[in-house]
Amino acid sequence: MEDSLSNMYRNSFNGLPTIREPVQMTSAYSSVLPSYGSKRDVGKALLQTLGAPSNAVRDRKAPDQWNAALNMHVRLSDKDKNKAETQRDASNRLIKELDQKTKSKQAEVNRRLQDRITTVAYWKQRLNTEHAAICQEITNLSMSKKKTQQALASTELPTEVSQNCLKNRENREAIDLVQDLVDDELINELNMLSEVQKLLATRIGDSDQRLKNLNDCKANLEYDIRDKEECLRLDEHCYKLNNGSAGLQQVAQPSLYDGHTTTVDKHESFSQDNLEKSEVARVMSCLQRELNDFSINKSNDELQKQSELVGSMFRLRLKELTAAKTNLDGQLEKTNQEISSVEDSLHQLREALRSKDGPMKVATTRFAVRSKRPNVEQTRDYVHGGLLSEINDISGSQEALKQQIASAEETLHRLLKNKERLQQDIEIKKKSIQIDEQQCLRLRKTLSWRGLTNGHWVVEHYHIRRKV
Repeated sequence: MEDSLSNMYRNSFNGLPTIREPVQMTSAYSSVLPSYGSKRDVGKALLQTLGAPSNAVRDRKAPDQWNAALNMHVRLSDKDKNKAETQRDASNRLIKELDQKTKSKQAEVNRRLQDRITTVAYWKQRLNTEHAAICQEITNLSMSKKKTQQALASTELPTEVSQNCLKNRENREAIDLVQDLVDDELINELNMLSEVQKLLATRIGDSDQRLKNLNDCKANLEYDIRDKEECLRLDEHCYKLNNGSAGLQQVAQPSLYDGHTTTVDKHESFSQDNLEKSEVARVMSCLQRELNDFSINKSNDELQKQSELVGSMFRLRLKELTAAKTNLDGQLEKTNQEISSVEDSLHQLREALRSKDGPMKVATTRFAVRSKRPNVEQTRDYVHGGLLSEINDISGSQEALKQQIASAEETLHRLLKNKERLQQDIEIKKKSIQIDEQQCLRLRKTLSWRGLTNGHWVVEHYHIRRKV
């Protein structure tokens, strides 16, 4: 290679003229330059004439130096080329190794993602099963609580009846005003009803607490299920991703997310704790439902026996009386008519008040819209004053209607109270004439406790025929 480069270098000078003979000076230079017979003399003469430094000839390189420099350049080029080839081979090997490593790691991550998806799906299925069970238990306990509430509400009528019976019998006159067995049994019935109400209220409170626990567990399960679903969605999305997927992006510093992660054991223990708490809450709820049913049935039996006993005592003490309440009935009828009239007037007033809502909304909306006018356009013009006047007028109308409605409602309330007082007065008149039959027995009638029917106690009323 060195020989070829040397030959190439020599051939590059073949076209140049060579000085073999002394240069013949022209007339222009003959007077200035001396005549030299050799090439070196001519070169020196030219250099002196051109003003070249005196050591210029000594600094010129020899052909050996030129060949040595060329050989050195060639050797350096070969050395760099060899290094480049070695580097290229090492780069190719590194690319293949890293590519294989990346593919293996990606396959391993895909396998782990698939395993994780299977594990999360398993926990999600367990959570869904428990969620369905606890939802059913919430429904069952809610129905049991509703039955208990209906049972508690059904004690209000017997309580009211017994209290009214005692109150009515206090209005007996002369010898009839005695502390007999009927009064004793009525007091016993009231005490029993009070105890039953306390018991059922306690059961309802316990049911509320159980329902709260169930709903808390349900909320935890739903929270966990939502997280599981989101986790599955994300993991399945990650599982489907490949190098050719669209929307890929480089995420910088993934270690920033490590502080928000938990261990697999914590993850499983979290779901397991939710499942165990839910199971315990369901067991306690089942026990609560059994307690509710037992309390209702036991209370129903006791109240049924007491009701039959009170009825027997009343029948033993029955007296036949007469009552006249024509004036009170007529006044009651007039009051009812007046109540109907007041209710109609109140309805008209409320309709009139509602009719003011539209104009008020229009006026206030216009005022609000015009308040958005820019800069100097925000003027208090005739429209502005008109809107303010309209709003004030409508507000005054509404206030007047409200005051009139309040007055009408107060009047209606007084009429209703008056009606209630008239009814009570009628009852008092009836008590004074026929206490046991027309007040106690007709008010009490006959309580027939038939247990739970459609979730509540049934109370049947029977009118006792007067003996002729």
